[in-house]
Amino acid sequence: MIGRMEDTRSRLLKASRQAFADLGYVATRVDDIVQRAGLSHGTFYRYFKDKEDVLFGVTQDIARALYGAAVAPLGRVPSDPRDAVRERLSAFFAAYAVDWDVAKVWMQAEGVHPTIHEVRTRVRSSIVNGVADLIERDREHGLLLPDVNAQVAAGAFVAMAEGFANLWLAAGEPVSELVVDQLADYWSRAIYRSAPLENPE
Repeated sequence: MIGRMEDTRSRLLKASRQAFADLGYVATRVDDIVQRAGLSHGTFYRYFKDKEDVLFGVTQDIARALYGAAVAPLGRVPSDPRDAVRERLSAFFAAYAVDWDVAKVWMQAEGVHPTIHEVRTRVRSSIVNGVADLIERDREHGLLLPDVNAQVAAGAFVAMAEGFANLWLAAGEPVSELVVDQLADYWSRAIYRSAPLENPE
């Protein structure tokens, strides 16, 4: 029974995502969602209160996937911090490109529903904190330039990644390997030494 309920909820979330992407958040009606899901209005209202509630569910799922890419464990041990930055950026952009339809809906809905903005802000803040922890770890290994504020640097990293993805994908441009290389260089040069200290304190 629980498995069937989860399947139904997943169908509604998937159909909602499709409807929001096709029609835009404002124009989407519950009727558009249930038609795509092949379910009834009654079934929709057993799982969600309204259109905002279902967007809230879509937002939570996708936000974790997007921002989690910035702090997920790396598949290999990078040879230097810049390589780690590049790998994290690459993972983030790949996830963002897949979920660009939802990202556009977020931008529409944030101005209408403060709760959507709050979810996005809360998830983003947790990822900034995670990136700041990674930067502090690099400080312990003598890799940072003097006086780097880990929280500020982490905020800049997340803002750069998200802002650039929005700008680039909205223009219909792919985030190429060359672009990722350049962004990794810009950010890495701002906080990392060209070589680690031999005897970090």
